[in-house]
Amino acid sequence: MKLVLEFATEKNKIPIEYRVAFMHFLKSCINNANGGKYYDNYYEESKSKNFSFAIFFDNPKFREKEIELSSNRVKMLFTTSEELTGYIFYSSFLEKKHKRIILPDENSMVLRSIIKIKDPVVKNNKAIIKMNSPLVIRNHNKETNSDYYYSCSHRNFTEEALKVIINQLKREGFRGAYLDGVQILPIKCRKVVIKHYDCFIEASVGIFILEGNPAVLNYLIQAGIGSRKSEGFGMMELLTENV
Repeated sequence: MKLVLEFATEKNKIPIEYRVAFMHFLKSCINNANGGKYYDNYYEESKSKNFSFAIFFDNPKFREKEIELSSNRVKMLFTTSEELTGYIFYSSFLEKKHKRIILPDENSMVLRSIIKIKDPVVKNNKAIIKMNSPLVIRNHNKETNSDYYYSCSHRNFTEEALKVIINQLKREGFRGAYLDGVQILPIKCRKVVIKHYDCFIEASVGIFILEGNPAVLNYLIQAGIGSRKSEGFGMMELLTENV
């Protein structure tokens, strides 16, 4: 399920770490939905989440600590591979509609509209996709509790990306032939560095070829791909199957 949320901010600016603000918005929605009944289903520690989101601004100007906006309009694309999750979030978004949502730096926003749009269906084993939010590939070292991030500029990007994607698919129950032929190949991409939770993360934006079983491709397009996807990373859109 894919949803488009339109917000209006009080001021034409937003913190440089805006993803954190929208993560808090999502948590607040679920915490308030049905008396918090579903909160632990999504936000219990180390819980895997099959959703991602991307945020769009009008002609933003990026400063050191904030983003200046040419208008107060902000759009959020939210996508999930699970129909029940989609309806739970959709219902929780409706409860937030037209209510003031507090943002950092004495700012706020109001959710103006929520629109459900149709998910594309991939029928072939190759697709060209565009990242709507940066693709994060993280290698976590449990012994040192440290992270290393790979962008498309790294020589080992394809290898490390495949490891992350295969692990993601295995967690969701994909096995055997479904994992054969899975691949992601950069076409027209660039490295970006993003400040997130006071850390700088190396990630990738642009266009990729995604290969694999159609069921796998549809899952990845709907759930998001890569590391930290529920934090505003890894959301993509299908451009074409004519590869």
